[in-house]
Amino acid sequence: MKTDPLFYELFQTRPQIFFEIAQITPPCPYRFESITVKSAEKRIDGVLYPTVEGQPIYFVEVQAAPDEQMYWRTSREVSTFFEQRPSLKDTAWYAYVIWLDGEDDKGFKTTHIKDNNNVQRILSVYLIDILKKLPNHSLALNVLRPLIVDTEEEVRQNITTWVEQIRQADLSPQAEQRLLMVMSQFIEEKFRILSYKELCEMLRLTPFKETDSYKEAFQEDLQKELQKDRMEDRVALLIKQVRRKYRSARSTLVKLDANLRQLTLKDLEDLFVEIVDMVSLREINAWVNARAKVNTTNPSQLANLQN
Repeated sequence: MKTDPLFYELFQTRPQIFFEIAQITPPCPYRFESITVKSAEKRIDGVLYPTVEGQPIYFVEVQAAPDEQMYWRTSREVSTFFEQRPSLKDTAWYAYVIWLDGEDDKGFKTTHIKDNNNVQRILSVYLIDILKKLPNHSLALNVLRPLIVDTEEEVRQNITTWVEQIRQADLSPQAEQRLLMVMSQFIEEKFRILSYKELCEMLRLTPFKETDSYKEAFQEDLQKELQKDRMEDRVALLIKQVRRKYRSARSTLVKLDANLRQLTLKDLEDLFVEIVDMVSLREINAWVNARAKVNTTNPSQLANLQN
């Protein structure tokens, strides 16, 4: 099930749903954003920022399959987030990994992170278990009902009630439309009993794949994959050139390969042209190290090079 765009839409439309799932009473309203940490080029599923100063930031990762590295990645992404935002260094924070199925969670292992006051900072939530405990009027429960029913017949019998419960919540017409859309997409993803087009027509919804948020997420993912492939090709060709020209030791090539992967795609394309006139491996390393230093110390220049 392709969950990331759906949960992005869900939490962006109604951040309160996250707090229902996490069983937290927020001290103030929150706004939801999905961000990319630049040095890791990894999108955090969501960050909830408080609208009142002095309240904690909440990071959200949704996981729909077993992944033993999940907590390590979450820890890295949170660390990179604060590294790039030194003004927030004293801000309290919590990171929640929301597992669709608790059996997929392999445990914290060595990433059981606590602060100096012994407060746990990375926590896990088992979504299906939580949904089964929420009251029938819960907005989170009614939008995510498709995840906890077992048969197509249950969907057919109850979809009208779920829709009515969502419509009874205090929502704007736009928010109501978006949440009904998310619920319908979960139905289509899980059961395939009705096409999404039929569900949208029945509930008078705009198809999810035609919404701006879906198109934006799809295009962003596509561009990242294309750039990743191009970078892999450039690194491989550069290493091949160096091997032929200088007959370097394997350990040297491994180190150069790692350094090349710290560069931008534009850097790699520039080096691909300039390497022809370089006379030594030392000259290549100096060029690579200089570009890596620029990218690390000047984020605005890095952003310009990547565009």
